[in-house]
Amino acid sequence: MDFSTTTFWLSSAVALSLLLIGNILLRNSPLLIQKFHKFGLLVFSLTLLGSISIETLGIFILVTIVAWFGCKWGKRAEKNAKRTILACLVIILLLPLFYYKYSDFVINGIGGQEWDTLKDLIIPVGLSFYSFQIIGFCIDTVKNNADMPAFIDYLNFASFFPQIVAGPIERRSDLLSQMQALNLKLLPDNIRTGLPYVILGLFFKLVMADNLALAFHAHYQGDNALIIWFNNILFTFRIYFDFAGYGLTAYGIAACMGIRLRMNFLSPYTASNISEFWRRWHTSLTLWFRDYIYFPMGGSRTSRWAINIVLVFAISGIWHGAGWNFMIWGSLAGIAMVAHRLFRIRGFKLPGIVGWVITFSLMVVIWMFFHETHIPTLQHQLAVIVHPENYNLQGFIEEVKNSNQTGAIAILFSIMSFIIIGVEYMAGRKKQDEPYGYFVTPTACSIMIALMILLGSREPNPFIYFVF
Repeated sequence: MDFSTTTFWLSSAVALSLLLIGNILLRNSPLLIQKFHKFGLLVFSLTLLGSISIETLGIFILVTIVAWFGCKWGKRAEKNAKRTILACLVIILLLPLFYYKYSDFVINGIGGQEWDTLKDLIIPVGLSFYSFQIIGFCIDTVKNNADMPAFIDYLNFASFFPQIVAGPIERRSDLLSQMQALNLKLLPDNIRTGLPYVILGLFFKLVMADNLALAFHAHYQGDNALIIWFNNILFTFRIYFDFAGYGLTAYGIAACMGIRLRMNFLSPYTASNISEFWRRWHTSLTLWFRDYIYFPMGGSRTSRWAINIVLVFAISGIWHGAGWNFMIWGSLAGIAMVAHRLFRIRGFKLPGIVGWVITFSLMVVIWMFFHETHIPTLQHQLAVIVHPENYNLQGFIEEVKNSNQTGAIAILFSIMSFIIIGVEYMAGRKKQDEPYGYFVTPTACSIMIALMILLGSREPNPFIYFVF
């Protein structure tokens, strides 16, 4: 769901009004009121999904129904047949994802065909996220022989509107039980817990990410290496504030409803090494790949652990997008992880500030392969930054001056980004389990609301991860 639009909040206000009316009318029947909550949540989630497009809703329903009946079939099968059934089910569940996301790249890009129909495919919103969540549910249910939940609880687990389109990717053990015991009474304690995270998430998105997007040079083909590096820094901050902004808003909305989601970001840019960074970035996806791919491959218990790490990160790159740049991005991240582990095995350890500078700088480089999807442009930029004569400070200054408001926005929000990361670092040192602790105080929330009014971008951008 696009939390940055007034349409979402107006729809939520209508749903909230109906919830309050239902709670009043059914207050003397606890059993009916819980059924009303479950049915109402499902209808609202599916309505929001359908408002994106009927195709988006249709693909979701297809995937969820196939997974449901596949799990029931797998649970009834003999022990030796479960593995085969589960493997077939996972492949079937990945077919929509392959068709919409990868068929053009594989058939036209790699295969050299010219199937025009594949070039115009639009990935249904949330497909990558809910496919992985549902696959995880199937593995946990069939492999561990877990009980099949009530169908409506399963549907609410799969379609929970705050997180269905961009995560976090929740586990059966964490979210399903909350759907089974659903109680949507708006308690003051829940509101006090959740609302500050909604404000923080919207501040990250509307003020930080959207303004950084205005200053970002998409597909820059000039010859000034400093502009390329500055552009990479802008994107490094933009993707964090955009994606973390979505996750924090989702976390806050769910908390207001009394439902606890996984905190998908744990202040990753305060990490002092690359391994710590990936433990803090998109935590639900990292854990998904660890548990369902890395560990089954043997994890770190085999002599080929380095290959396993690089392969998992390469697969993660492919998950993010169908393109060579994403494969390179994932592979580079994996190689960096291997290098750090070897560094640590040999007993080396860097001072905290040195480790942070190296980690942040490394991510600025790696993100370049993420945002530049046009390979010829990427090659041009790489060629520019390796030649010392392209580091023209005067040309960089002139470029900033001649970019009207864009240059000023870039500098202002770059400075603000570093300040925010600094505050996150201080919060993390004082409150280990609350990396955003200083941002969810009443004073901080008041300041962020004022900044949203004063500095909120007048040109909103869709959440980056909606296209994944």
